[in-house]
Amino acid sequence: MFNIKHRASTLFFASCLLGTFACGDDTGTEDSSGDTEDTETAGDDEIDSSGEEASTTADTSSTDTDDASTDTTDASTDTSDTTDDASTDTTDTAESDTAESDTTETGDTTDGNAAICGDAEVSGDEACDDGVNDGSYGGCAEDCMSLGPHCGDAEVNGPETCDDANEDSADGCLASCIVPASCLEILEFDALAESGAYQVGVMGPDAVFEVDCDMDTDGGGWTGLLVTNTCNGDLESLVTAVEAAPTEGIDDTCRPFTQDTSSYHTYYWDIEFPPTFEAFYLSEFTIKANAGAGDTSDIYPGTFAQSDWSIAHQGAGVGDVSFGAAENTGPTTSFGATLDANFECLDCEGVFPEDMVPFAVDTTSSAFRIGWGEAGGQTEGWYPWWSGAVYLR
Repeated sequence: MFNIKHRASTLFFASCLLGTFACGDDTGTEDSSGDTEDTETAGDDEIDSSGEEASTTADTSSTDTDDASTDTTDASTDTSDTTDDASTDTTDTAESDTAESDTTETGDTTDGNAAICGDAEVSGDEACDDGVNDGSYGGCAEDCMSLGPHCGDAEVNGPETCDDANEDSADGCLASCIVPASCLEILEFDALAESGAYQVGVMGPDAVFEVDCDMDTDGGGWTGLLVTNTCNGDLESLVTAVEAAPTEGIDDTCRPFTQDTSSYHTYYWDIEFPPTFEAFYLSEFTIKANAGAGDTSDIYPGTFAQSDWSIAHQGAGVGDVSFGAAENTGPTTSFGATLDANFECLDCEGVFPEDMVPFAVDTTSSAFRIGWGEAGGQTEGWYPWWSGAVYLR
């Protein structure tokens, strides 16, 4: 811009200089001679670019003029010649400078601002330019005018397991376009996630359901599971009879139960958790006695606490309900290990004493296990998970 303004000023100056010469000649001729014929002669000389034609006109019009008049005419003719030469030179210079300026400016515009698709630089009206531009996932279209398939385009493609084009971590699809399998995965992705209800796909991205996520206890990331999740399609679980009871089953709210008759039994229940866990805690977790009329189901802390998954009873009438990882040889904790007093009744409920206390398992596990059993000469048994929640992390 600076060069353009400078050369325009030069052209304007040259034009003004030419105008000054012309005006000066006209005024000088009229003042120096009152003779009309002389004035015409000077005017003709300035307008005509040919010295010969100007001289001929002067000679024809001034036959009787004296030497002084002739000298004046000659001087006028010489001045006209000088003016013509100056005008020509100045005009040529200005035009040359202007042309040069225009050429330079055009070259700068072409070289500096042109968008080139494929140079790995986003410029002009390009939407992207990764240098490859093959339209692949996470890349750029061939014409650089649009992105290729990517997370956030509301279509599931590439490595995505979901894409709802939003950043809500609680709706079952993270902003990374992945269905979270656990509350810990959500917290690892979104450190600001708060405790509450979240959608997760514990068994996979096609089986999303709502859980309670505890993002506060012991650093957070706990996935809360209910007994109803174990048989409604949310989770997969399996009850195994190590020593079978004559009566066993699962009620209409997914709760397994057993009852023996003057005998004994041992069971365990594996609840799959593919994201794996290293610790668990129980929240408002209750069991329920399932004895026959006039009999009792019994847990005696200090007498027996289950330590091996293969046996959940002892002696002439005590049992236990226990918890841990399926990969471990025995439970991590149990009612028998934590109760302060004997628990015995016909059909009462018992609350786990150490509510919301985290327990670490010995081995990273993909299945949470509940074990239980009973023995004695009475009709007795258990509902090992009557109500409450299990939290895994």
